[in-house]
Amino acid sequence: MRMRSRGRGPSVVAGLLLAGVLAGCSTPVGSADPSPTREGPPPASEQVPAPAGTPTADAGAVIRARKWLDSASVPDGAVRVEAGDVPAFHSFVGWPCTPVATLTGYWRIPDADAVDTVNWMAENPTPGLMVPFTPHYPAGNTGEMAVGELPTPDSQEGIVFDVMRIYDGSVVIRAQVAALAEDATCADPGPGARWGAPGQG
Repeated sequence: MRMRSRGRGPSVVAGLLLAGVLAGCSTPVGSADPSPTREGPPPASEQVPAPAGTPTADAGAVIRARKWLDSASVPDGAVRVEAGDVPAFHSFVGWPCTPVATLTGYWRIPDADAVDTVNWMAENPTPGLMVPFTPHYPAGNTGEMAVGELPTPDSQEGIVFDVMRIYDGSVVIRAQVAALAEDATCADPGPGARWGAPGQG
């Protein structure tokens, strides 16, 4: 779910919560990290510790989350960076279904336009994923913008990409990835409410 500081009604909040479930992504030729596999432990920016008491995802979910992150589709010129190399994002994704495997990755594109970047990502989803909700952001927007990529339109897993322009004129991208375990169940959003598409917040 995508939470923001301003208050919203219960049904809108429920829809925003769903916006947090992530879907996969792939790195095109010429991107900073073209290899679908990596040796050794993942960088610290990819490790997302689960809250205490959270059910552990099965190996299949972990592998799927890793595959999605390693194949994330980002524009040419994007360079993979650590979380500490970019300013903090103010939004976040919440997962309505558990157990879930989660990973996070970051990229930086020097001297880029944020709206052009998010539009490119919406038009060039990761192979095997699709964009069920195409974002429409006004030209010149520099705040945080999001696009969700999912395996199917009603998926509660995949990747949510957040994009924003920062102080030095570069654009930073955050990929929040979630892959559901085989036995995952989703929380009840409440009477008359339903989970919205990830990345729609």
